Amino acid sequence: MNKAQIKTNLNNGFKNGFSVSFKLIKTIIPFYIAIDLLNHTRFAKVLGDTLSPFMSIFGLSGKMSLAIISGYLVNLYAAIAVLIPLHPDWKEVTIVGLMTGIAHNLVVEGAILHKTGMNAFLTISIRIAVSIFAGISLNLLFKVIYG
Repeated sequence: MNKAQIKTNLNNGFKNGFSVSFKLIKTIIPFYIAIDLLNHTRFAKVLGDTLSPFMSIFGLSGKMSLAIISGYLVNLYAAIAVLIPLHPDWKEVTIVGLMTGIAHNLVVEGAILHKTGMNAFLTISIRIAVSIFAGISLNLLFKVIYG
């Protein structure tokens, strides 16, 4: 490779890197701010208390449902942005990460599945069911290992 090719490759790499970083920032910052503000409202407490019994099967607090829903509907970066102001421990991060890694960005991916002729509802339902099963299983595994 000559100097001109190296310069072109580096230039393209920096442009692509900044482009991807900007897209991530556009997702993460608004979610982080929204959840941080929501955390200081009565709604967050009511939501957490309401969803706490369901979320306890995953070993999560009720507020962690916001991270899972964000990951399911938007993407993994939205889930991460929601997690940060909730101050989760490593077990919670791992469980939410597993669940949203299995079922994420369902709105966009559902539309793509539909356009390809697949049954989007069935595929999304299976991904959510597997995600829930995996979250419960990992929580049980953590209980066995760590008490």
